[in-house]
Amino acid sequence: MLIKVMVAFSNTLFAEGVKRLLEGSEDIRVTEILKPGAAAYKAAEAARPDIILVDFTTLYNVFGEAGPNGMRFILFDTLCGEDNIISAVITRGLKGVLMGNSTAPLLKKAIRAVAEGEIWLDKLNVKNLLTGLHALKKSAKAALSEREWEVVSLVGRGYRNREIAEKLCISEPTVKTHLQRIFHKLDIQNRPQLITFAIKNQSELHQRGPVLQ
Repeated sequence: MLIKVMVAFSNTLFAEGVKRLLEGSEDIRVTEILKPGAAAYKAAEAARPDIILVDFTTLYNVFGEAGPNGMRFILFDTLCGEDNIISAVITRGLKGVLMGNSTAPLLKKAIRAVAEGEIWLDKLNVKNLLTGLHALKKSAKAALSEREWEVVSLVGRGYRNREIAEKLCISEPTVKTHLQRIFHKLDIQNRPQLITFAIKNQSELHQRGPVLQ
């Protein structure tokens, strides 16, 4: 069976490099490299790839928040941060995650596994994901203040401390203080756990007012 692959990276040179890594495979063929500014879903519907290779920037900024069902994404972790990876796995239903420095044999193995309906996660990503998912077992009825819920909402959407400070018109040290209190109240230790808490409690976040833009 021929596995058709679309390569969609924010870095065109990197995309061409990945295409070359896959050349010579009898069962894997890159049929499309998404061009900058192209309509992502329209291009995907036309090419009908079995697998779409993406980086974090392309996944969210080009493909957007939602799209046609059935698209199988493999994310290249180009140092986007474990908290962002966990958020992407949970909210976007990724079928695979690969480190950016993965070898060609490992890349091909991941593509074949996902094409056969499996989930592919590098060992490090599996460990980080399980650590984050542990937060889902925590109580969702923590006594957070309105401001703390706003911080949780923004963290869950992938914003960093500086960006949260700008959104809420507060200082970055104040954001750090809020996070310390939130971690203590929720009995969690890190940002990935807070992201999974935010995802688990989307209904609670929406009940507390409009989503911050």
